[in-house]
Amino acid sequence: MSDPVSQIESIHTSNDGSLVEAELQIGLTSHHIYFRSNDIILTGNMEAFLALALLPSMMKGGALVADGKASQRFLDALRTILDIYCVWEPSLHRVEIKNVIPVVRDCPKEDRVGTFFSGGVDSFYTFLKHRDEITDLIFVNGFDIPVEDDSLRRRSSEMIRRIGSSFGKRVIEVETNHRSFLFSYLRRHWLKLAHGVGLVSVGHLLSLFFKRIYVPGAHTYAHLIPLGSHPILDPLWSTESLEFVHDGCEANRLEKVALLSQFDIALQCLRVCFFPRSNGAYNCGQCEKCLRTMINLHTVGALDRCKTFDTHLNIKEVSRLIVSDESTRLFVRENLKALENRQGDQKLYRSLLKISNRPQWQARITKKFR
Repeated sequence: MSDPVSQIESIHTSNDGSLVEAELQIGLTSHHIYFRSNDIILTGNMEAFLALALLPSMMKGGALVADGKASQRFLDALRTILDIYCVWEPSLHRVEIKNVIPVVRDCPKEDRVGTFFSGGVDSFYTFLKHRDEITDLIFVNGFDIPVEDDSLRRRSSEMIRRIGSSFGKRVIEVETNHRSFLFSYLRRHWLKLAHGVGLVSVGHLLSLFFKRIYVPGAHTYAHLIPLGSHPILDPLWSTESLEFVHDGCEANRLEKVALLSQFDIALQCLRVCFFPRSNGAYNCGQCEKCLRTMINLHTVGALDRCKTFDTHLNIKEVSRLIVSDESTRLFVRENLKALENRQGDQKLYRSLLKISNRPQWQARITKKFR
């Protein structure tokens, strides 16, 4: 039996540059991938689709065939990227990249600096930290908000454009269906492996204008774990003309919330919730991400000023949090330390202490049954 072959076929850019699409053949299955934007001219290039196709191809093994040109620096780094992925997930297979012609990419037409921006804590921190340098906020519709959730997308877009206007920055919105493609192969490994390529693939389509794009990080240098967006991995997707920078590893989540709480516009627009909201709320106020963010905001004294949470912090809901991974455990420790000697917050402190001391076997069972 011959080795499986995956292929990138027929990359096409519309005449006005608002649409880039391609056919990706992974084994015997064909996928149509598109990117669309009304805010900027997109540049169809091989780097964007090599990044997207790499992990699904590694699930199958064999070869990844792409007839076209790609950055020499990018292609050289793929060897290390393959090494990282195979160490992080031993079930993946190395693939041979065939038919790609290496080139040196020219400098962009403009020296714009962007950051991927969802309106969450990590993206706000990176933007506010580099706000004097950053020229553009890049919002990927279809990345954390499903393309079909038009209501939340529209409201998020309005919020991000309001932020951009407040700081005098451009906003670039790119719609794509690439998450459903990646999910079809990597649903169990989305965070561990795939969500970084979901961002950098969009970044490469902006390479005509950008010299640098920041990728907001989630973990500190002291607590790095295998993750699809990582300070080792993200820069490897760069070319001679476009640099990807993983940012924010020097600050924990409480420190990031403390920074954004200094800006009223951030507290008016903060979005952390990915769950469907039957009541139309921007943040549901009940899921783990909402509760953790509300606890952080309360700890830094800013929850009552955050207009995107329509509910008060419920201590009973806090006691339902499950500490089943190191990320949640670190979150609890950070807030316990900050609240330890605060007289008015002893109920919250005791609730966090209770979930911190809950046996791991009990936490795992509770999470499974929920």
